[in-house]
Amino acid sequence: MNLLSDDELKRLTGAKHAARQEDVLNANGIYFIKRMDGSIVTTWHHVNHPAKGQAKNDSGPDFGAIGNG
Repeated sequence: MNLLSDDELKRLTGAKHAARQEDVLNANGIYFIKRMDGSIVTTWHHVNHPAKGQAKNDSGPDFGAIGNG
């Protein structure tokens, strides 16, 4: 696993703060993990292979996934 360093993540997103980094990664379909301390972690694989059109990271439930019975 090849994680981005903090500096690489800042250069990739153009943002210093985790909340803004999260916005940029979500907007580009790049999977990441938000750590307990609020920091963001992702791998070069996820940067190079974004999940365009797939579900983005979201802390809330996906009520759209509930079927009609």
